[in-house]
Amino acid sequence: MAVILKDGSVFLHIPKTGGTWATGVLKELGLTRCSLGHRHANWSHLLAPGNQGLGRKCEYLLKRSLHLQTSPRPFTFCFVRHPLDWYESFYAYKSQPSIDWELDGDFENPDRWHPNSVLNGLGKGKTFNEFVEAVHNRFPGYVTALYSYYTLRPVDFVGKQETLREDLVRVLQERGFTFDREKVLGSERANQSRPESKRLEWDADLREKVMRAEWAGITRFGYDK
Repeated sequence: MAVILKDGSVFLHIPKTGGTWATGVLKELGLTRCSLGHRHANWSHLLAPGNQGLGRKCEYLLKRSLHLQTSPRPFTFCFVRHPLDWYESFYAYKSQPSIDWELDGDFENPDRWHPNSVLNGLGKGKTFNEFVEAVHNRFPGYVTALYSYYTLRPVDFVGKQETLREDLVRVLQERGFTFDREKVLGSERANQSRPESKRLEWDADLREKVMRAEWAGITRFGYDK
């Protein structure tokens, strides 16, 4: 869910970019006001109640009216990661036996929206490179587009999964929060599906092809350096 902090700031959780860890740390530090909407809501879906039961819809509308400032737009932040590494992390997570490529929402049903629903059915029984090829054939530049769902409506701070702890400290300091900096820097990562040292092996031609398709995101977020 999008997380609203005590000063009204909004954290948007892009899938597979460290958002589960960041949400947990923010709650542990006592800096959150509430969670709102879909776990991976972007601004558009944060403002829309979706198709829910009457009780949950009323709860959502009450939270939104009480806690979500829309004018002027609240300070908003999120995290990204290198687009090619995103493919590796997503595949490693989804191919775990306990997950076994469970579906994310339903692409055909707007009431079951999920940002990754377009990838449903592309990975089960496939090797890593077969999966990436399938994504590329269906949606070239998918990760760049995913990030754009969250960042094209202006955000004030885009941190990186690669420097997650330091970037969360930075954004909280810039917002003037009082918190235990060392606790953030020493906090264990959450929902990590593979060791950072264990990389999946790319087919060289496929990697080059995907690099070209993701080049806008790679350059926009500074990964070309």
